[in-house]
Amino acid sequence: MFNGFTVSGASLQVLNVGDCGTIARFPRADPLTLSHLQALGLDRGKQITVTQRHPYFRVSTEDGQLTLPPSLVQMIYVRLVNREV
Repeated sequence: MFNGFTVSGASLQVLNVGDCGTIARFPRADPLTLSHLQALGLDRGKQITVTQRHPYFRVSTEDGQLTLPPSLVQMIYVRLVNREV
């Protein structure tokens, strides 16, 4: 049995509204997509919070709100912070 199991990171696409984390990596992003993410201000170490999932996926950062297409959402892996167990 696994007692005390917690999740410390996940793909952005599986997070719920209110979940907050720090962008850890972009495991499947090609160079062009990575450049696009960085142009949006999404880079490793950036804190991100999910503010809406449907009908559009929206996140907030210290720079403001962003609406992201599914193709970009699935490229972002987040290290969760302030997670209640």
